[in-house]
Amino acid sequence: MSRKDDSNLEQLTETGPFSGTLGSFTTGVRLKTRYEHLLPQTASRTTLKISLRPITFWASGSNRVVETARHFAHGFFGIDYKSRNTAALKIISEHHSLGANTLTPGRTCLANKRDVAEGQRKGYRLMGEYQATYLKAIRERLFRETSMKFGYQEIWAMQEMCGFETTVRGRSDWCDVFTQDEFLSFEYARDLLHYYRAGPGQRYAASMGWLWLNATTNLLLEGPEAGSLFFSL
Repeated sequence: MSRKDDSNLEQLTETGPFSGTLGSFTTGVRLKTRYEHLLPQTASRTTLKISLRPITFWASGSNRVVETARHFAHGFFGIDYKSRNTAALKIISEHHSLGANTLTPGRTCLANKRDVAEGQRKGYRLMGEYQATYLKAIRERLFRETSMKFGYQEIWAMQEMCGFETTVRGRSDWCDVFTQDEFLSFEYARDLLHYYRAGPGQRYAASMGWLWLNATTNLLLEGPEAGSLFFSL
């Protein structure tokens, strides 16, 4: 038996009609189609000039986020944006030593990570409580249909596989295992996770969001001299 291949785990997907590489590139193309007039002349494909002041765009240190940013840049700034010096990628570490920053506060805010009751763990706890209300019925149904006993985490993983495999392959047989109501319950469980892990349902969300709001306000107050385009992924 071959060893499990985890080389693509947590990486940007590269295959299928919904791949991350395709999605980020086409997003860049679509935004350029709409906002090309905001690009400095030296960053436009209509000129062959080499930019002396490239547009900076940011990405967190996660490899898949960095690759998303690069594919987006190829679509928005052009395949040759590096050689023409029209844009430059700045990577921000997710290490907690960076403290408060506008891009990765969820990773760098130690209080958010350590506060079991009201920090990011709150989302996982409440999601788990809700999972117990609907996964039991699915487990019983699957046992009646297959005579196989599945744990809650196994059933949850099957539901997740529907989305993940569809992203990579374009379709997934796992989607046929569950009813629409069962997927609606899955969706609500995910909503609980995000609302209470990184959204307004937890104690530190406003403080972390303020960082971005404050930086945006300062750019607006600075006016046109601050630049016309800002991207963070």
